[in-house]
Amino acid sequence: MIRTLRTNAPPIAAALSIVALSVASSTALAADFGGNCCADLEERIAELEATTARKGNRKVSLTVAGQVNKTLLIWDDGIENDTYVVGNKNDQTNFSFVGEAQITQDFKAGYELVIRVRDNLSDELGQDAPNSPDGDGFQVWQSHWYLESEKLGKFSMGLASRVTDTAPEADFSEAGVAGYAGVQDIGGGFNLRRNDGALAGLAWGDLYSHFNGDTANIVRYDTPSFAGFIASASWGGDDIWDVGLRYAYEGNGIQFESVIAYTEVTEDADEDTVVGSASILHEASGLNLTVAAGQKSNNVIVVDLDGVTRTPEDAKFFYIKAGWIAKLNGLGPTAFYGEYGQFQDFVSAGAEADVVASFASGAAGCAAAGSACRITGNDADVWGLGVVQHVEAADMQLYLGYRFHSAEVDLVDQGGAAVVGANLEDFHTIITGAKIGF
Repeated sequence: MIRTLRTNAPPIAAALSIVALSVASSTALAADFGGNCCADLEERIAELEATTARKGNRKVSLTVAGQVNKTLLIWDDGIENDTYVVGNKNDQTNFSFVGEAQITQDFKAGYELVIRVRDNLSDELGQDAPNSPDGDGFQVWQSHWYLESEKLGKFSMGLASRVTDTAPEADFSEAGVAGYAGVQDIGGGFNLRRNDGALAGLAWGDLYSHFNGDTANIVRYDTPSFAGFIASASWGGDDIWDVGLRYAYEGNGIQFESVIAYTEVTEDADEDTVVGSASILHEASGLNLTVAAGQKSNNVIVVDLDGVTRTPEDAKFFYIKAGWIAKLNGLGPTAFYGEYGQFQDFVSAGAEADVVASFASGAAGCAAAGSACRITGNDADVWGLGVVQHVEAADMQLYLGYRFHSAEVDLVDQGGAAVVGANLEDFHTIITGAKIGF
């Protein structure tokens, strides 16, 4: 400890005292660092280096991101009800690694690896599987590289989004985590229930879909943006190819986006699909409107239960959602919405005998086994409402959503006359949970 020098000490003596104390202090510190202190520090540094994620090189950037999305799924099929803890398939838990490197002023190269977590997903569980051990695991959702130029566009190769991926999902409601056009993602694994208590042979997810293209092993090209338009094309194995056009506009207090896409599959199936969506947001009021629609033509000829060959009807859907984004608190926007969807003829030919029997048993004009009847189509309607509270400080969304599902299955006898099938119970779902990003 250095003590204050007396004022009557000679200046030379005072200076020599300060120098001597400084040397002694430095010697003591050097002695300390030469002991166990440095060895312990080196050990801690080695430990941190062994447990720290590092980039493989300094030329390619690396961004790690993702989210966790878990929810309570409360359901009632008219006879039975329960509550499950599930992963929300609307926007499921995932993590991603994205890298990018600038090659020239205009060209850059990159990669994207996205892993989705299959944690008892809300579209897979049903009445008899509240905690399915098969519902856990990982799914490689994207794994591809790309070259991108502002002037020439973007070329991608690998496991990537087809052009029809997200085509029916243009949506400015800020509430997609609770409800969007893919209504099969909440409760799609539950079987329809007859009003006599028996489970029918079809799940709700068999009766509707929004024809999203998802991902596949493809090559894909996207043009640069021309006046808000981007054209895209993709091709992959099993002779899957897609084309599409996207338009985006923002100005005068309006946000607008529309997408239309066409896909054809000719290897394992022979089907073509056209699907699209559009969404508009008035920024000042927060009012927004979203619509989506699509049609799938299945050209495969199937042999029905009576031995006659038929082509399934075209499956089609229409979905609409109206919303309001309000600023009610300091946490972030609060998004309210109401939705309605109509789905037709997703099951119209080729149903197995036991499936038909589960709808026809006990109905006049059908044999007990159901083999004298066939399914010629279906109608399913879904409406719902909900709210999503954004918590901007935590990149979090708290949500609550309700849906009401109803369905009818069309049956005819061997002569083609309509047959009254078993009555079906309505299906109710409620989800409430949170999504948090990182």
